[in-house]
Amino acid sequence: MYRFMGRFNRHSITAQFLYLIIIMLAVLLISFVVSNRIAERIIEKKVTDTSGKILLQVEDKMISFYSDMEGISTYLLYSPTVQTYLSSGDALAKILKNDEIISMVSNTMTLKDDIKGIQLYDKDGMPVTSIGVETGESVRYPIRKAYYSGLIAIPDGAGAGNYYSITYPIFNLKSSQVWDYGGTSVFMMDVNNFNQILKNAKVTESSRLWLLDQNNRIMADEGNGLQSGTFSIDEWNKDERFIVQTESLPHSGWKLISAIPKNELLRELNTVQRLNIATYAVMFCILGLFLILFFSRILKPIRSLMDFMKSYPRKGGESRVQVVAPNEIGVLAANLNKMLDEIDTLGKEIQLTQKQKYEIEISKKQMEISAFRNQINPHFLYNTLECIRAIAFYYKVQEIADISTSLSNMFRYSVKGSDFVHIRDELFHIGEYAKIIEYRFIGRIRVAIEADEDVLEATALKMLVQPIVENAVFHGLEKKIDDGIVRIQVHKTPQNQIQYVIRDNGYGMDDKQLKELNDRLRHFDSQSQTSREAKHGIGLSNIYRRIKLFYGDEADMNIESRPGFGTTVTINFPLQHDAEQLEVL
Repeated sequence: MYRFMGRFNRHSITAQFLYLIIIMLAVLLISFVVSNRIAERIIEKKVTDTSGKILLQVEDKMISFYSDMEGISTYLLYSPTVQTYLSSGDALAKILKNDEIISMVSNTMTLKDDIKGIQLYDKDGMPVTSIGVETGESVRYPIRKAYYSGLIAIPDGAGAGNYYSITYPIFNLKSSQVWDYGGTSVFMMDVNNFNQILKNAKVTESSRLWLLDQNNRIMADEGNGLQSGTFSIDEWNKDERFIVQTESLPHSGWKLISAIPKNELLRELNTVQRLNIATYAVMFCILGLFLILFFSRILKPIRSLMDFMKSYPRKGGESRVQVVAPNEIGVLAANLNKMLDEIDTLGKEIQLTQKQKYEIEISKKQMEISAFRNQINPHFLYNTLECIRAIAFYYKVQEIADISTSLSNMFRYSVKGSDFVHIRDELFHIGEYAKIIEYRFIGRIRVAIEADEDVLEATALKMLVQPIVENAVFHGLEKKIDDGIVRIQVHKTPQNQIQYVIRDNGYGMDDKQLKELNDRLRHFDSQSQTSREAKHGIGLSNIYRRIKLFYGDEADMNIESRPGFGTTVTINFPLQHDAEQLEVL
């Protein structure tokens, strides 16, 4: 069993399903044939038993008929008149009793319509009297018991027809001998009296009944069968279309033959068969519909899934399974598509994370290289600036001393190795830069700083604000005739983020320039562009790229500008107090 199941499970689902369908249909067909055959046999047996019982009833009627004839013959043959006539040896006495004998025989014939003639013979076989139809044959004598003849056909004359005879022996009751033969009596009987008996014995409408004599000649029949001639019992027994039964009658040696058509017996069964066939046809149609649904709704989608899974490693990308129907297979396909989408999203996130880490490392390396370059002989630069400052003090030029001090502080801040600083330090650096700007533009351009105290100790990326202030000065305020101002606001938002707002009142930008600038920010991912901007200082694109690399999607930068009203740059990034964690990220 396990071996068979193992072999069965090696086949495909289609083959397994077809095998099961074939087995089920075979079982249904076998059950139909077997049940139909059993039903036929049961019906044939019941009809055969019924026909046998009816034939026994016919036999009983025939025996009853025989008894009636025995009584009639006894009434006639053993009457005192007949006994005296046959035992008398006086010829004159017989002549005188002749009328009485004829009268008595005539009265006997009236007792039964089937009696068509009676003949009396003495012990020597000589006729005594004859009334009605005669046999035309020599009489049998002496006999010990009643004898039934076969079919006697009288073709012409007044008594033309089919008859049979019953010959009874007449014994002398006055003799002391037990079997003292005294004569013979012959009763000519009409065979038509059996037709009604046979008619009442029909089992079905088309069944046939025959009464045969000792030589198988047909004496009487009922149904559309042979009406005369010799009946061939062997031929009818070989005919598979009929159920043939034979019953031999006692005393006479005649036979009752019953032939019942099988198709008539099975007519009702044929109706059941047609109903079964219709049922099986409907079942076949349902199975066919089920097969169509199975192949179209189950097997075909499963094959599509299998083909897709085989081809996906080659195609990959955005290829997905086509969801045909909202059934279980469709749900499976939809979930597979969802899983692939999630895998793609996860892969893209991993790629983006790896890219960000790679760019962070590159940025760090670039900043390290830049810092390394800036640190070449820093003491020489510091000493030079201190020398300038000392000379300024010596010559009492305070402005030069202040500018050199601010420039020295800015230089120290820019070459510090860490990427993160406290916001307080970042704002101090901007203040130093603002002093230089005020000296350069003789107070025409000012930088105003406003910061909440609770954010000064928070950490942030270094050099975020100063490049924006520099852009505002040289691109928005330098060409302006009137005074200009750059306002810097630092505070914490309700979303627990730090917000830098750098706003100037310079020339501003039109919509086209603003759109181009925002497009460069949103699509900034090129190292070559970074290198180009690095030649001109740290630009807005570099600032945007840095906050995205270090803070991810939690950081954002927005630029607003109107011609003649100035430009506003807003930077948002998460509030952090542990610079080491951000540096690791």
